[in-house]
Amino acid sequence: MANYVPSATSIVSAQHVEIEPIDINNHVFVKPIKIITDQTELNKFLCTKQCKHFIDFIQRLGDKIVNKPNSTETKISNLTENIIKMIKELELWIDSIPPLAQPMRYGNKAYRTFYQKLVDNIEQLHQQILPQQFHKAIIELTPYFLDSMGNQTRLDYGTGHELHFVVWMYCLERIGAFDDEDEVAMALKLFPAYLELVRKLQRVYGLEPAGTHGVWSLDDYQFIPFIWGGAQLAGNTLNLKPSSILIEKTVDQYYQDYMYFACIKYINTVKKGPFHEHSRDLFNISGSSSWEKIQHGMMKKFFDDVMTKVPIIQHFLFGSIVHFTLNK
Repeated sequence: MANYVPSATSIVSAQHVEIEPIDINNHVFVKPIKIITDQTELNKFLCTKQCKHFIDFIQRLGDKIVNKPNSTETKISNLTENIIKMIKELELWIDSIPPLAQPMRYGNKAYRTFYQKLVDNIEQLHQQILPQQFHKAIIELTPYFLDSMGNQTRLDYGTGHELHFVVWMYCLERIGAFDDEDEVAMALKLFPAYLELVRKLQRVYGLEPAGTHGVWSLDDYQFIPFIWGGAQLAGNTLNLKPSSILIEKTVDQYYQDYMYFACIKYINTVKKGPFHEHSRDLFNISGSSSWEKIQHGMMKKFFDDVMTKVPIIQHFLFGSIVHFTLNK
């Protein structure tokens, strides 16, 4: 059983998974740590109810935003507003910490100043956004948010960092700070705000893509917006087809309202040359027959190319909310 890995199809097609709810008043929160070191340990995690519950969270948010642009009117909770304000504040920090004059293409060391400021203020920032009853969970929440900004030592950013931001949102829902009525806003309002922030970090400080070719072929840095972006476009009535990403005028018209087009816009901005050469996988995917097929395929690809990869999940943090233990 240790070497058994569930297929992406079985995970993505699985029925909704239930796990024990968290009683915020009596729960003991801990600082999350790295646990997984090899493929055997990762395979054990992939078979857990906890893993399936988290994957279900990602898929559920995608299903809730089918045919919904970013501008869709939806419930915006105080917490969502507070987090977006915090993210905008972090963008201003970048403006106040300009890159250093250095010849390197990647990894401007001024990023370490930004990151250290975040480390120094992360607890206070969480105290400001969260109601008092959730402050006891801050010890467990902050490491996920910190890691979602990239790596201070390696001066890089990749899908593992993005993954921890989604885990951070998942943890906020698990402790009751968010509820299922917040999920549309989490995907359409909060996550795009996060993408704007980390793309600014990538541009200003020249963060290196984490790992070989960043996200294993889609994009140098991101993956989740291709899943949720595909969901947004499923069933659209604007005649936006998968092949529309190859039309620059269409991308420029719709990138502010659709995550998938925003990804293509960003790629077109930071990469040179023909699209089919620098983004071969996305070019091939543009030939798909429907956005529904892309949404489903991206979810399976995420499981195969992110969740099953030791180089990514060896950095995954486990605590009392996202729980996993090895019985040795």
